[in-house]
Amino acid sequence: MHVALIGPDLEENLSLRYLSASLLAAGHSAAIVPFEKSADIDRVRAAVRDADLIGLSMCYQIRAREFLELARALKADEPSRRIVAGGHYASCEARSLLEHHAAIDAIAVHEGERTIVELAALGGFSESELSNVPGLVFRSASGIAATKPRPTLADLDELPWPDRTGPARLVVGVPTAYLMGSRGCFGACDYCCITTLHRMVPGKRFRQRSTDDIAGEMASLYRERGVRQFVFHDDNFLVPSMPHNHARIDALESALRRQGVRDIGLVLKCRPGEVDRDVFLHLREMGLLRVFLGIESGTAEGLRSIGRDQTVAQAHRALEICEELDISTQYTMITFHPEATLRTIRADLEFVRAHLAHPLSFCRAEAYAGTPLEQKLIASGRALGDYLHRTYRFSDPQTELLWKYSRTALRERLWSCDHLLGRVVHLDHLAAVFRHFYEGRRVGELASDFLKWQLDVNRDSVDLFSDMIAAVELAGTDSPELERVAAEIREREQATHEGFEQRRLVLREAIYEESFRLVGLTRPKRGRPKPTLAPARARHAAAVFVAIGLIGCGDSGSGGTPVDASTDKFIEPDGVYEAPPYDAYQPPEDAADAGDDADAGEGSDGDSGYIEDSGVFEAPPYDGG
Repeated sequence: MHVALIGPDLEENLSLRYLSASLLAAGHSAAIVPFEKSADIDRVRAAVRDADLIGLSMCYQIRAREFLELARALKADEPSRRIVAGGHYASCEARSLLEHHAAIDAIAVHEGERTIVELAALGGFSESELSNVPGLVFRSASGIAATKPRPTLADLDELPWPDRTGPARLVVGVPTAYLMGSRGCFGACDYCCITTLHRMVPGKRFRQRSTDDIAGEMASLYRERGVRQFVFHDDNFLVPSMPHNHARIDALESALRRQGVRDIGLVLKCRPGEVDRDVFLHLREMGLLRVFLGIESGTAEGLRSIGRDQTVAQAHRALEICEELDISTQYTMITFHPEATLRTIRADLEFVRAHLAHPLSFCRAEAYAGTPLEQKLIASGRALGDYLHRTYRFSDPQTELLWKYSRTALRERLWSCDHLLGRVVHLDHLAAVFRHFYEGRRVGELASDFLKWQLDVNRDSVDLFSDMIAAVELAGTDSPELERVAAEIREREQATHEGFEQRRLVLREAIYEESFRLVGLTRPKRGRPKPTLAPARARHAAAVFVAIGLIGCGDSGSGGTPVDASTDKFIEPDGVYEAPPYDAYQPPEDAADAGDDADAGEGSDGDSGYIEDSGVFEAPPYDGG
């Protein structure tokens, strides 16, 4: 059977790549079809014309309406073809989606590798056939039916490695791949759909792959795809046991050494409490160049309000250790949450002031489907909206006022889908990779210039946000005077924004040009589709030539196909950007085909030989009401 797997192509979308690999291992054929926005619907319809079964990766609640629109179009094209949805959001709202949206035939709950293979093996989608597939919700003659939950897979090593079909991904000239070393989370945060998902089925909520299996996959990517930067998607690369962390890191290092994997870069995520200086020193020696820390709040009240089991002291200490070890460290502040007050928001900003050298983003805690936060808001009568989009009012009227005016006055700085702090996050990752993999006077100069620019942006952003808080505090209630002050703050933001953006573009282009020069490539431009070879000075230059097909490479070892050497295509991500998704997100119309740097003049279509990725996001940031 031929299965089309449709979803966002962010950070290689390992969810789809694991599904594809499982289907291929079972003897089926699979195609991964990117779907980034509503404007892609006609392209997706054409791409799946020959599919027998369609899988929709509905992870983000913000994109539910787009996927439902696509499902309707696909069902209209071929009414007899079956459509199954999966992912965090679809799993948590399975019954509501099936009750209200006839285009979806079934929903796979939780992990879907075994479920999709069993569905592909069915002769049809009759009630009797579906009833024998665990972990499924579907329509029956008597209404919505659910089969017995499918337990979590205890041994993750049983899964085939992800299907790596497709162009190589370069981050400032460094071949990059995304991996999972574990699944689940040992936390229990009220706002998190990940922990909610893992409560839905029996079995261990948190599982780790063996270090030999991880090292084997990394070695395969290293040799056959030229990968030198490995970005781990694990929500918890480390656990609350230092002996366990030391032993696991030692084992991974030994396995990589046996496989001949060296001179690499690592990117990972963890909680502040797991940042131990000795562990991080060891990881830095192995290549750690960047970490995303789940800090979320600078106050004990804020942490309690979102069910975050950690302390503010741990967060300060974690950032200080990373700064001491010169490890790029990004974090998010959930400044707005249901019980936020101007006092807690001020405290969050004071936390940020103490760590201005790190990239960050501000956000609002969202009421995602099935989460304890959503259930609390519904039970208290504070939830607004429905299963497609939940929101709420803040307990504190002044916080509500601040949210209203800051979303307008500081939209392009903090809240739009392409806000300036998000661009700082992107460039910080690129700069961290640049510093790690390249050497020379020019590299040092550009890295220093970037760090100064980042500090200026962060300081100016916190000042503007603080002034907005002061204006709301002084006004007390909504008024024409508050509206006037908010307009002034918006003008100030726009005045500094333009200068920061110009500096960003200059820095970004300079970093790219220098990195490609050191690799030995000239960046492809429109009308010059293939990269031009030049003398190389970077140690990983040969790996780049393998990655983009200028040197032949073998099969990926995961059921995928090798890079097509005839096209020399590669994807250039803009950098890892961690930000909680927001329900009201709508992509701007002028961004239909543009990424973070459409203004840079690079090719973005299949004929250019050089694909500018639209940006590497955990999820799109907020832009709306």
